[in-house]
Amino acid sequence: MSDVIIYGNPVSNYVRAARMACEEKGVGHRLEGFPSLKALKEPEHLARHPFGKVPTLEHGDVHLFETAAICRYIDEAFEGPPLQPSDAAGRARMEQWISATNAYFDPDVVRRFVLQYFFPSGPDGQPNRARIDKAIPAIRRDFGILDQALANDDYLAGDQMTLADLILVPVFGFALGTPEGPDLVSEHPNLQAWVDRMFARDSFKATAPPSAG
Repeated sequence: MSDVIIYGNPVSNYVRAARMACEEKGVGHRLEGFPSLKALKEPEHLARHPFGKVPTLEHGDVHLFETAAICRYIDEAFEGPPLQPSDAAGRARMEQWISATNAYFDPDVVRRFVLQYFFPSGPDGQPNRARIDKAIPAIRRDFGILDQALANDDYLAGDQMTLADLILVPVFGFALGTPEGPDLVSEHPNLQAWVDRMFARDSFKATAPPSAG
């Protein structure tokens, strides 16, 4: 079968998650980026992802969009260490945290906070301090929830690293690059230990965006 192709720019936390899954499984892949955001709305890409988002995956006749679906395919279609729990309760916990990443952690941390540093909307092209300050209480709440969840386990679904961890950790790759991020994480020792474990993985290091290298 042909090579795995992942479409999406490396700076995206969701693209990074899909690439980390490939790295964890030992699956070679090619990353195809886009020259601009406008390209995501062109017919060629809309044929891959009807909502004009990233990542998407192409592997022979298999075409997928949405990160969780891509990561499950990578885990189940290839040999290598399993990235999903073997028991029903563990898989449900994994799904729970993937959903929480999509519904809470990504919007609160990336969309409402980190992007102020990438696309500033304040005076004179500076980050909008009011928006950042407004986002921080929700981030503290989110990080507290994660800290409590990690009090007795090394990873979100238990002792095994799973897709839930891979999909969440790129959010922290962004967060710790902000002025406030390191202090917000260090307030939560269990979360800090998880971040340290995940940042030390070869898959995280291999998928660092160019600007982070």
